[in-house]
Parts: sequence; C-alpha cells; structure tokens
Amino acid sequence: MKHSVQPRSTILRENQEAMLSPNPSSARQKWLTPPPYRKNKPSKENAPPSDLNSSPAVTGMKIMKSPLPPRHPNSNPLKRKLSVESGCSEIGAVAAGSSDSGVKVIVRMRPPTKDEEEGEIVAQKVSNDSLSISGHSFTYDSIADVQSTQLDIFQLVGAPLVENCLAGFNSSVFAYGQTGSGKTYTIWGPANALLDENLASDQQGLTPRIFQRLFERIEEEQVKHSDKQLAYQCRCSFLEIYNEQITDLLDPSQRNLQLREDVRTGVYVENLTEECVSTMKDVTKLLMKGLSNRRTGATSINAESSRSHSVFTCVVESHCKSMADGLSRLKTSRINLVDLAGSERQKLTGAAGERLKEAGNINRSLSQLGNLGLGNITIALIHLGILFSFWKFLLSWNLINILAEVSQTGKHRHIPYRDSKLTFLLQESLGGNAKLAMICAISPAQSCKSETLSTLRFAQRAKAIKNKAVVNEEMQDDVNILREVIRQLKANT
Repeated sequence: MKHSVQPRSTILRENQEAMLSPNPSSARQKWLTPPPYRKNKPSKENAPPSDLNSSPAVTGMKIMKSPLPPRHPNSNPLKRKLSVESGCSEIGAVAAGSSDSGVKVIVRMRPPTKDEEEGEIVAQKVSNDSLSISGHSFTYDSIADVQSTQLDIFQLVGAPLVENCLAGFNSSVFAYGQTGSGKTYTIWGPANALLDENLASDQQGLTPRIFQRLFERIEEEQVKHSDKQLAYQCRCSFLEIYNEQITDLLDPSQRNLQLREDVRTGVYVENLTEECVSTMKDVTKLLMKGLSNRRTGATSINAESSRSHSVFTCVVESHCKSMADGLSRLKTSRINLVDLAGSERQKLTGAAGERLKEAGNINRSLSQLGNLGLGNITIALIHLGILFSFWKFLLSWNLINILAEVSQTGKHRHIPYRDSKLTFLLQESLGGNAKLAMICAISPAQSCKSETLSTLRFAQRAKAIKNKAVVNEEMQDDVNILREVIRQLKANT
C-alpha cells in the first residue's frame, strides 16, 4: 500500500492565510534589540495582523533570523543561582526558592479505540502517582488516566511552567511515546481547536493554554510593577527534524538548516526564523502555519502520524529598573515545547517503502535519546524490520541512563549529545540549565503492551535525571549611580 506525506491539516492550511496582513511599524527599545548577527527577514507572508492591540511594553511582531538557544548560562558570570531572590519582582517566588531540579514525569493514558475496547485493557491507574500493567507497578509524579482532560494536563505542567518562565528559568516539555498514543493531541490539541471561534474549546492543547496564561500573567505583572518600568518581549520559532534534517516550519523553503555552536551563545540553528509575539492571536497564527507545514503520513494505526520531531521555542525577555538603587535587571528565559515523533514497530504500523525509511530515522533519533554508540547495528536492524524490538534492549545503554548515573553518582562521563541533532539541539534541557517536564503518552490496550512497557521504563530512567536550573538574570548598573557611589566612598575616606 502506498503512503504519501501530507500536510498536518487542511483546516490549518486553509485558515492560516486569512489571518495574515501587513505588519504595523513599532518602535523597539534599545535593550530589546537583537544581537548584530540576527538579520531581519523581509517577508510579507509572515507579517502579523494589522489590528493587534499590543501594549508599548510588548513589541509587535517582527521576523528575524536568530540563533537558538540564547546565550549559554555558563558564559555570563552575572547569572544568578537558583536560591537568589529577584530584587525587581516577586514573580515566581516559590519557583525561585525551590531546590527541586529533577525531571517531572507525567504519564497520560489515552482512551482505547473502538477496536481496542473489544480486547483486554492491561494498564490501570492505581493512585494519583502510580499505575500497574500486567503485574508491574510504576510510580511517577502524576498519572493522568483516560478520564483526564486537557485542562488537567495544563494544571500539572503548563501552569508551573509559566511561573518558572517569569521567574527567569528555562523550561522544557517533552511529549514522548508510541505513535498514536496522543502526544500531538496533548501538546497542540486538534487542528480545529486553534481556530478563533474555538479558542475556548476544552480540546485546546497544552501550548495555546500556556501562552494564554503567559500573556495574562505578563499583563498582571506590568500593572503590579508599573513603577519599575517592567517590559517584556517574546520571540518564537518553530522547527522540525525530519530524517535528521532540520526544516524551518515558519519558512519551509529553509531546509537542511545547520546546527552551530558558539562559545558565547551555545548551540543554535543557523538562519532559523524568529518572530516577536505579543498576543494570543500572534501565537495562534504561528502554530497554524507551522503545524500545516509539518510532515505527517498515514500508517495502519494512525491516519495522521507525525513523521518528524517538532520544537516550538519561545524566548521571553523582561527588563525592569529599580527606582531605589537605579539598577536595571534583564531576565531571559526559554520555553521549549517538543512533540517527538512516535516510536513504532513495523509489524504494527505496516510501514513500507518511504514510511519504513522514516520509521527507521524516527526510531534511530529516539534510540539516541536512549542509545549510545550502536548506530551501525541500528541501521542494519532497520532493514530487517526488527528495530523496535532491539531498540528496547538499547534503552538499557542510553543517554538517559548516562544522565541518570551522573546525577546519582556525581561521576564525570562523556555524554554523546552530538550523535543526534535532536539531543545536540536540546542538550540544555537534558541535564543542563532547564526545568524539564516529560509527558509520556501510552495506550492501555493489550495490543500495545510491549510499547507501553518500553515507554514506562524510559520514563523511570528519565525521572532520575537532575538538571541544573538557574535564574538567567543580568544586572545592568546605571553609570550615574555608580559614579555617585564612588563619590560618596571618596568623601568618607
């Protein structure tokens, strides 16, 4: 049977053009000006709606070519540690004072399909943080069973992420699991839920809910700290990794983009489009455009199977100036929302031809998230059609295991981030400067038992990882204030 790669959704492709209109001109503050290596991209297609009611403190949309992620945390001696309190705001006081830097793992069980309802249901929720499958018990931070809603997932993952972001922490969410287990639905929601008339839908995914809360909190903080000249800027990008090639989903003509590493900025994607957003409408436009360009394809168990890893990134900058001491503070936080392509077994999905090649690259990339130094064996097994079975064995020697071992023992080991573009790009989220939440999507059906057990064991190892999250804040002293301090010191001597 011939399978063809098709757009994510015709609904998205039909509706995205209606939302585009010329970009209004807007003055930008000096502190928000991007680094000199960021080039403006003249594109009418990506221009924002003309009726945006953005506040002066939050800039309107503007397209840029920008490296991602922002400056590496170790490159700036003024980065403030986890326990340091912000002198500019009480934002995220609980988050800033927290010493917990472990990976938060949430397991979500999707409802069984009509075909699966006729068979045995093997996965059962035991309590709010544990489940059992065929006599095996697993404990995580939270279990979301088939009765859980999109709002429940937001309360578990999205609401804390927003507070951490405003406190200055980098935050990432990974959706991981078998193809057809509900990862894309959890992260983005169904295609029609992004349309204007459906923005209040209970089907709305995690990403739009996060940004809706983020803009609400930004407005609250600006009102609360109006005396401190608090201003924000949010910049977003959207990419996919398909067959180990990076494509800009906001500009699909930009294919096979390269990862670069800089001493000052860390790892970034060269020539990746970045757009400023200030309203929910801006974000919705980007999501609809990016998702319509994402690679999907039909398999025997998922009519719209994601054939690529997608990463939606938002860099949030806040700037304030204290009237008491004249000090300016710049916080920079980064949100990564990662929808991983589903792991799959050729026998179940019926993959053949191009679908089989895609499946091999998907599993190879996921294997690297869980596998070290066995690439040639993996490729050979792809052609034998038994990769998934061996992949479960590979998970016992993997990147997650190494990170967990380093966290538990403190031993120094080489971590092979560079063996995969996915792990190289997201290395800060894996054992680095970020708070990480992992949503592991599973099916409770007997037919998916093997894949479900593999996902749960992967989640167990991920739970042991300890990240090193810090508040990304820079102090910018006013020259006149410093001169006054020097004058007073000299007068006292």
